[in-house]
Amino acid sequence: MYYSQNNVTLERRNLLILIGLTLFVILIARLYQLQIVQYNRFAGIAEANRIRVISREAPRGIIFDRNGNIIADNKSQYNVNLIPFEAGQNENVYSILSEILKIPEREIRQRVRKNWRGQFLPARVAGDIDFDTLTELEERRLELPGVLFSLEPIRSFPSGANLSQVLGYLREVGKEELRVIKDYGYRPGDLIGWKGVEHEYESVLRGKQGYSFVQVNVFGQEVGEVRNKRSVEPKFGNDLYLTIDLGLQQYAEELLNGKKGVIVAMDALNGEILSLISKPDYSPNLFSGIVRSDVWNRLRDDPDKPLYNRVTQGTYSPGSTFKMVAALASLEENILDPKTRFRCRGSYKLGRRDFKCWKLGGHGRMNLYDAIVNSCNVYFYSLIRKMDIDIWAEYARKFRFGELTNIDMYGESLGLVPDKAFMDEKYGVGGWTEGNKLNLVIGQGDLLVTPIQMVRFAGTLATNGKLSVPHLGLKYFDRDNDRFHYFAQSTGDSIDDISASSWEFIRKAMYDVVNSRTGTGRAAKVRGLDVYGKTGTAQNPHGDSHSWFIGFAKKNEQVIAMAVLVEHGGSGGGEASVIASKMFRYYQKELVPQQFTSRGANRN
Repeated sequence: MYYSQNNVTLERRNLLILIGLTLFVILIARLYQLQIVQYNRFAGIAEANRIRVISREAPRGIIFDRNGNIIADNKSQYNVNLIPFEAGQNENVYSILSEILKIPEREIRQRVRKNWRGQFLPARVAGDIDFDTLTELEERRLELPGVLFSLEPIRSFPSGANLSQVLGYLREVGKEELRVIKDYGYRPGDLIGWKGVEHEYESVLRGKQGYSFVQVNVFGQEVGEVRNKRSVEPKFGNDLYLTIDLGLQQYAEELLNGKKGVIVAMDALNGEILSLISKPDYSPNLFSGIVRSDVWNRLRDDPDKPLYNRVTQGTYSPGSTFKMVAALASLEENILDPKTRFRCRGSYKLGRRDFKCWKLGGHGRMNLYDAIVNSCNVYFYSLIRKMDIDIWAEYARKFRFGELTNIDMYGESLGLVPDKAFMDEKYGVGGWTEGNKLNLVIGQGDLLVTPIQMVRFAGTLATNGKLSVPHLGLKYFDRDNDRFHYFAQSTGDSIDDISASSWEFIRKAMYDVVNSRTGTGRAAKVRGLDVYGKTGTAQNPHGDSHSWFIGFAKKNEQVIAMAVLVEHGGSGGGEASVIASKMFRYYQKELVPQQFTSRGANRN
């Protein structure tokens, strides 16, 4: 029997034992790290391979008019989503999906990155797919691991009225918005209200998303529900009621079809907007779901600017509608006896320049009352020569021109009321003349207003100085508590330092603008209704003059204020007055019997 000598030294044996122990310790440490320290991570990955989280979009609240007619509702559309991890195991998924959806593969990948929420969470890549596309996706499901579709509620508009500038629209939340609103539960690809009441009342209208959990096999096919995870039902958004009267809104939209301009009708007593139209506009159905880039680009680049809200963003010269500011300043500051007469021969000479009156043959001898009724420029040229520009600007600011009305719409413009400091800064001290004042007093020059400011101006004249805050939100239905909540509206300010006699003087003149034989607003007259108004013709360097009418009508305890602007419409006594007459006639026939003021003001 032979024996081999053991040549392993004690040092080598100890070294081998040490290496073995070290490897064993590393193995134990790694097992501890995987099974204990990183348990949640790997358990989540394993769970994600077995369980799919299906988000269930919540319908937004329905939008109604003041009478309960539906303006914006919800309908369903199918969206295509992709789970990046599953799709990444088979690169053919993107090419096949591109073929079915007819979307470039590169764009699909871009959409995945844009709407990325994690490797195992679905990212939306297409919206509003038709039934044929849905069928093909189902037929080729085995070729498309990680591809699934979801049912999502989107806006529908059953009323037939556009109301595009009132409603605004929905758009996908971008990365920049997410940084600001990340704490409010928004995710990439979610829709959010953008402009209009959809934006202003987003917190009221938005619902809460729900979730369900399904078990899937290795092919990504659903094989059943997960019993130990309870689904979360989506929560419907709250219903919003607007101050808009849908019938009046539809009628006003028809009156402005084919024109550029604005109609705003407001309850002068409480600021409730009954009708708000800015034309040209667009069909809200274009924004019912995800807006296609070609549709957005067409609207954005349209020279008629259908996305532009002329009511709150457009700034215009008000023309002769602004003469009443100078008239009130003169009455209150005793600048000129209202009975003083000036002869109008069709022009006013200042230095070497002639400033025209709209009536080239002249009006003859005019006092303040006659000058308002006949809209005589020459009288107001004579008046402003005796008035400091800062006095005129002070009275313009009493009516809050040059300030926001704080209407519940995003993106309101300020307008501009020039005073001496402004003129000195713009033209230099001594660089402007009395001629600038002559332009300002007839609503031209550097003076700029918005139509929403003008309808409030009309309402203020009707109510002896009540500066109501225009608003569109009336109330909402709280689904959690099963009750209505009325929005707390600001009562607004009042102009308390103008005498009752001055208000009455202006109102009498405005009545005769519409109802006398020589009034410039005769076309706005309505039989059986007290209509007060003022016309304006605003010169436009880009074409024909803009046509203005502002005014109000009284019936019983109701007062409706109106502002009508027709771009390139010519004289204020023409198109704008005719449209105002039709609006007042509708109001007399349809709204007066409804007693809209008493109902709108009810806060029970």
